Amino acid sequence: MRISRIFQICAVLACCVIATSVSAIDADPILHFTFEEIRINFSDNKISSVEVKDISTNGFVGNITNGKFGKLVGGVSGAALELNEGAVAVDAIDIDPDAFTIELWMKPAEKIDGGGRIDLVYRLNDGGRPHITFNRGGVLFGFYFGIKDGDEKEVVSKRDAWEAEWTHVAFVQNAEKAQIYVNGGLDAEADTGGPARFDFAEHGLSIAANQGGSNFFNGSVDEFRIWDIALSAEEVNEAMNLTPTAVDATGKLAATWGEIKSAR
Repeated sequence: MRISRIFQICAVLACCVIATSVSAIDADPILHFTFEEIRINFSDNKISSVEVKDISTNGFVGNITNGKFGKLVGGVSGAALELNEGAVAVDAIDIDPDAFTIELWMKPAEKIDGGGRIDLVYRLNDGGRPHITFNRGGVLFGFYFGIKDGDEKEVVSKRDAWEAEWTHVAFVQNAEKAQIYVNGGLDAEADTGGPARFDFAEHGLSIAANQGGSNFFNGSVDEFRIWDIALSAEEVNEAMNLTPTAVDATGKLAATWGEIKSAR
């Protein structure tokens, strides 16, 4: 059996130590990418696509796009996905909540304190809100949100730099407030005035790039989750601590990915 066929079904990173916790949050994520398991698809003995698995009950699929498959590195909990001019694309989520929370761990490839626009979370097609962006219109970091049948607004982070280190960020919106949390603490908030607009339901989701495949976030992401409720401050802290710092398996993970990339 050729190596390419061995990896065709999936690559499970058994070398990672996965932290387990019990959550008291009265909900489950509607989407959750752990980046612990990947699927390699082949065409003519060459890699044609790479998928990441959503472990929520909805079972969405994220496709690593833009011709850069990225690589797996040590994360805050087992493996993380490192992207370099690549993105994770998810087709229409088909869930349209009136409130939501988006949270993830991120590690920029280099310090961000200005420069060109970088889209961390964006829609995949059309639509418009929410999106989460660095260096837009003079704002270093903003959470851009909308109200159903209403206005589009923003929450602007108070931070003046983002270091090249693991940072937990959460973005919460309900009918009263939109909020940014950084490492479990409230960073900024704004009034909303109506139920949340959630264009990912119809237009899909892009992680680490905009809908056109540019404005790339170069760096690593881990434990990406979307909830269909607005988490409280206490729940944001709990969600953050569901993924305690785990083993640094960078060496083994990079080697494993290198073997997969060469399987042709």
